[in-house]
Amino acid sequence: MSKRYTIPYRERDHGDFNAEWPPHRKVSGWWYVTGYLTEQEHPERLYSYQYTLLRARIYGVAATVLQLAFTDFTTGQHFFKQRFSFRERKFYTDENSIQFPPLAHLQRNAEDISLTVKTDQYSLNLNLDYGKGATWHGDDGVLVMGVPDDPVQRTVYYSYTNMPTAGEVVLQDSAGEKIALKVTGKSWLDRQWGPYRLVEPATHWEWFSLRFFDDEEVMLFAFPQHPYYDGTYIDKAGGRQLVRNYQYIPKELIEVDGFVFSKGWDLVLPGIKEERYQIRPIMDGQMNLAYFELLAEIINPRSERVGYCFVELLPGVRNPGKNISIKKLFKRV
Repeated sequence: MSKRYTIPYRERDHGDFNAEWPPHRKVSGWWYVTGYLTEQEHPERLYSYQYTLLRARIYGVAATVLQLAFTDFTTGQHFFKQRFSFRERKFYTDENSIQFPPLAHLQRNAEDISLTVKTDQYSLNLNLDYGKGATWHGDDGVLVMGVPDDPVQRTVYYSYTNMPTAGEVVLQDSAGEKIALKVTGKSWLDRQWGPYRLVEPATHWEWFSLRFFDDEEVMLFAFPQHPYYDGTYIDKAGGRQLVRNYQYIPKELIEVDGFVFSKGWDLVLPGIKEERYQIRPIMDGQMNLAYFELLAEIINPRSERVGYCFVELLPGVRNPGKNISIKKLFKRV
């Protein structure tokens, strides 16, 4: 791959959000977008979507992995697709464009980020406004991946946590006819990269992105197997506060594809907003090959729904000694 649109990995002396958008040499990294959407004509109908473009570096070999997911909470349908390639040149055509033709294209523009996805089951054409801008996580962007005494287990990490989103979703009805739906909602974009070992269970996490309806957010990056906890509270104005003394207690453990995951949580955030919340899954989550993901409601102490939370759970947290299969990571679905 040409070095024209790749940049060196820098940890403590990294650049700003724009400078660190392109892919980095000799480390793994990803662009990860999750969001919830409702129809303009039928706002009670809820959808969620996920876009992940993973540039994985495993045992010195680089590969690009695309993962796409879409859930219709009215019908209970969930779609997941994965593709991968070891031919990187076609994916990073310039410093603002990330594509995996013909399935997906993520484009950074002056006023927003556009995302287009086209699969056999659904299509997306969305514009994600930058909202209140991006924020660094961890110590000036440096996040320990659960193993503080190992300097390799690090990533640099920032997010656009509040991106007003509008556009079109195309779905197929029961007769096979395509229906175009105007939608609005909110998205969250993560940009994260570093030298940490992608398939090592010790680096696996349970991740919560709390998206409150009052335009405040909380990111929690937890490694309870160590234990090690990190997080960020972002207020309405985009101000940032580290959150590391939180607690969350799973309500139950479930088994999916031979792996155990937590499900449903009581959350305590000392000094943050109303401090105590329930994270309540809207429906059963999905095993997307190597991790478990779901959308949940945020319930406050007065039993009010005050936001949505995307949850991502990796198998190494609750399944010590089990590795992610390399074949599974690069499985075509």
